[in-house]
Amino acid sequence: MRARVYFDRDLATLRGEVEQLGGMVVDAVQEAFQALQERDIQRAQRVIENDRSINQAEREIETHALRLIATQQPVASDMRQLIVAIEMAGELERIADYAKGIARMALRDAPSPPSALPAEMERMAHLAIAMLQKALDAFTGKNGMSAETLAADDDEVDALYERVEAALTRQMIEPETAPWFAGLLFAAHYLERVADRATNIGERVIYLFQARTVELNP
Repeated sequence: MRARVYFDRDLATLRGEVEQLGGMVVDAVQEAFQALQERDIQRAQRVIENDRSINQAEREIETHALRLIATQQPVASDMRQLIVAIEMAGELERIADYAKGIARMALRDAPSPPSALPAEMERMAHLAIAMLQKALDAFTGKNGMSAETLAADDDEVDALYERVEAALTRQMIEPETAPWFAGLLFAAHYLERVADRATNIGERVIYLFQARTVELNP
């Protein structure tokens, strides 16, 4: 019994580590997009520098989970928690890479970039970040049903991305500003991928708490 108590504490600690990593990644995406909006070089550089801490946190979660698998002989429900922790940490680390990519776009040279990003791109960013937060809240609240609503959100992000892609492509006509708009197109793609990864996290939450496999982003 005592061993089970200790194991449950370890599992709770691991969940807390995943939640903390999730908060770091949400902040990274928010900061990166704000840096792009405001052409804030210092903010962008902080996002890029902080990516090392996110990578380290992901590695520590994986190491922690693998140690528990190797030493605690987890039953099926425990094994789901451990596997999902590793998979979620991997998804979050990749989302942080997209945030770093967006931050790098903010550092690109452009002689006279437009003062505002396309409205559809701002909507994309807000929705993608909200999706990521929703997926993490579903994990924290053990709410697989909430995670299922991510599918409709992802459809909206995909539709917005198509509009942003068309608008930015049309604006790549002036040689001096074409690199800026090309960079924005990369940033929009990264936002679309953030949304996709959020649905992946949602799928893992549903698997964890409902023991069933779904595809939210077919």
